[in-house]
Order: sequence, then structure tokens, then C-alpha cells
Amino acid sequence: MKITNFEQTGMKKVVSWIKNNNITDLDRDELLEALRTVNISFAVEEINRMQSTLLCELKDSYVQQSQRYVSMDEDAYQLPELSSADNQKAKDIINQAFQLYEGMSELKEGNFKGRPKLEHYKHGIPIEDARYILPLATKTNISVAMTGNKLYDLFSLFFTERYNDLFKEMREEMMDLLPDCVVNLLPIDLKNNNDLELIEKLYQEDLEKLNVENNMILLDSFDKLDLKVGLGAATSTSAQTPSEKLKSWGDEAEDKAKNLSQRVLGYGHESIAEQARTTFAMMSSLVTYHQQIRHRLSENHRERLLNLVLNERPVLVPPTIEGSQFEDDFLDLADEIRKFRLYIYKEYGLDKALSFLLNCEQIKLIMSTNARIDKEMLAERICMNAQWEIRKLATKKLLQLRELSNVLYENALPSCVHGECSEGKLSCGRQKEMRERFLD
Repeated sequence: MKITNFEQTGMKKVVSWIKNNNITDLDRDELLEALRTVNISFAVEEINRMQSTLLCELKDSYVQQSQRYVSMDEDAYQLPELSSADNQKAKDIINQAFQLYEGMSELKEGNFKGRPKLEHYKHGIPIEDARYILPLATKTNISVAMTGNKLYDLFSLFFTERYNDLFKEMREEMMDLLPDCVVNLLPIDLKNNNDLELIEKLYQEDLEKLNVENNMILLDSFDKLDLKVGLGAATSTSAQTPSEKLKSWGDEAEDKAKNLSQRVLGYGHESIAEQARTTFAMMSSLVTYHQQIRHRLSENHRERLLNLVLNERPVLVPPTIEGSQFEDDFLDLADEIRKFRLYIYKEYGLDKALSFLLNCEQIKLIMSTNARIDKEMLAERICMNAQWEIRKLATKKLLQLRELSNVLYENALPSCVHGECSEGKLSCGRQKEMRERFLD
């Protein structure tokens, strides 16, 4: 692991300010304000996907190497420090996963330009599905851009006790790159977050509603979303107070608000849609969870990763693998890796077991969004070129949202439904099918 292309702007001014005022301590709010307009950019090379997942949860700007570029040698994954015998066992079991990945996604003979299509795969299993068997020990590269105040969250992650081993190298490199006087103001003492079990109790009832069949559930929303958004629109365009406007609408309030929302949204003023908020529970593979958090748009609570290490929740098998000659090998290997991971947890602790989580593991989360966010996310993820799992989940969410408002979510669809496909030469060619499905 190494940090490269490190750049920081505005930091010299902060350093001068700290030194000129002999500052040795700042409370959290003061530190965040001092770093708010600092900009930091860097790449993190050859970290594993467990590390990149936790980093993406911080909601900075990340661009990550696609997993389709995974190589098939021992340099393609990163293992924690284990005994010689356990290290060899880990290598053997991960190499089995890589071999199965390679076998499932084998290409037919011939030269293909660009990204292979489904018909180019010998067994009809694309790389995007074969990767479900890979562990989070698999290496990746990410590019990061962040404001300086996000360093507080980054260092809080670095110094969380349960991730101590996982981020040891990265935090040491980052501390060397940043000015000492700034590092000394950041949270650099190991913390044991014992409140996780308490927080888990808060969300337990909602998380327990999720299962394989019910993996996208509407938990809550503002009452009468169209009215909420329409009143927001009226607030900016009327001399009346919101309560006066609501009273003037009388019994026609909902219809008037809906018509106003439709008209203002039609002008392209989509900020009013942020007045409509919903909360959903979702269960997905770690593949799709990673895609969800990379949007950086929703507010999420996920269950503890310890739950995934300990539980026996079914893994998610992609449709192209289910019923294929590889299904038994897929399930048997997933079971073997999970047993080995449990052993690692008991012998070494959670931070060393996390790298043996699999892409096919299913995780539960609660997410809060507004209608403007959902329009952007759903339009991208319902596209037929999107990955199959997140497309199914996005479609389930859209259907439930449309029951709350057909106005707010009318255009939460790929561009092809209401106009031309924005994918250009990569278009799936199924515009007619998409229009029939979502415009009826």
C-alpha cells in the first residue's frame, strides 16, 4: 500500500496561523472550521476492497479501479499478518476463489473490441457476476479528493480500534505527509467504540424486517409528499407565509400543491424536490452496497460488519451462476471461506477477519434520501446497462416511491424513457421495452 500524487492547497495558511498563534489545542468545531477551505488530493494504491469500502463510507470524492481489472496472481490481494500456517491456508483459499472467478468468466476464442458483451463469455457469466466470489482482500486503487475538514473523519477511522491493523500503514503514511502541527490537532488516539451495540438496538427492529424476498422496504416518509414539495415551492414565490398559503388553498391544497410542484419541476427547478424525504431499508450484496455508498448522496446506517462475520445469512448467487455448472463450487467455496474467516476472527480479532468477507455476502442498511437525490440515483441505476442487482433494487424502490407521488418520481428513469439514450454507442437497444414498462 502506498499513497501517491499527494497535493494540498491552503494548508500553508493554516500552518502559519497555528504557529503564529501558538495553537496546541482546538475543539472539534474549531478544527473543522479552520480546515474547511483546505483542499487535499491523493491516490491510494494497492489497498484492499475492505479498506476502500470503509473509506467510501466517509463520503469524500472517490474514483475507484473497476474490479474487472483484477489480475490473477498473488499480487492481486492483500492479507493481514497471520501465522505461517494460517497465511498459507489464506493464500490457498483465496487462490481457489481467483481460479473459480477466472473459470466462470472465461472468454470465447476471438478478438473483442472494448468491454466484452454477455455473448462473448464461454459460460455466459460476465466478469461482473464472477466477481461475487472474490474476497475483500482483493486489491484496488482509488483516487481521493476532499476538503481539509474531512481529515477529522478520516483520522477517526484510522484510529478506531477495531480497524487498527487494517489502516496501520495508511495512517502512518498520511501522518508523514501532513504537517505535524495539524496532525497533533486531529484525533490520533485509538478509540474503542463500545456504543455500537447500543446503536444497533435502535435500528434492530427495522433491520429485522429485511430478508431475501423483501430486500427493499419503505420504512417512513413525510406525509403527503406532493403537498410538502408544493408548499416549499410556494414559499419561494409568494409573499404569504407557508401557513397562510396553506390556509388560502383550503380543501384544494393537495391538488394545488401537486400542480405547482409539477409546473416548477418542469421549469428545471429541482431543488424543491429536496423537501420530500423517505427512509428505506435495503439488503444487498457487498458489491451493490459499495455502489450505493459511492453515490455519496444518501444518509446511511449499516449493520455492524461483525454481523457478517458471525451470521449464516445466505450469500447472493448471481442469476448467471445459479443453475450453472459452477453453482456448487461457488457455494462450497463461499462456505469454506466463511468457516476460515470465523476461525481468523476467533484467533486474531475482527480487523484481520474483515478481509475474508466476500462480495456475495449480504449486508443490511437503512438509508434516508430526498426526491431529488432519488431521481438522480434511480435514473442511473434502472438503466439496462447498470449492474443487475442494483437495477432490481432500484426498480423496487421506484415502484414504492411512485405510490407516494407520481409527480416527483415521474422522471426518475433512464433518459431513453422520455427521450434519447444518453449511452450513445453503448446503448442496450431496448428503449421500446423500457418505455412500455415504465410509461404504462
